[in-house]
Amino acid sequence: MGNHEKSSYEAAVLVLLSLSKGAKSRKNILTALLSGPKNCAQIAKELSLDWWTVQKHIQVLYRENMVVHLDFGRIKFYKLTAKSEEIIKRYSS
Repeated sequence: MGNHEKSSYEAAVLVLLSLSKGAKSRKNILTALLSGPKNCAQIAKELSLDWWTVQKHIQVLYRENMVVHLDFGRIKFYKLTAKSEEIIKRYSS
């Protein structure tokens, strides 16, 4: 990624995690995934959120290439991409 692309991506991520509706929940979900892959039910329980809310935010994060999923039978586990892990660690501090 070039410097311009990198700064554009980080600006978009910053909007997604701080300025847009649901930003706090998405940031909390990403922070929860720092400890490793989890499914929606695990994230919902850990953050005291509704499963559907977590699923909605996960879909947004997936579309923005911030999480990827691992299929284990019918269950999907989500984990951070390397780029989103770097960004969330930087902005969580």
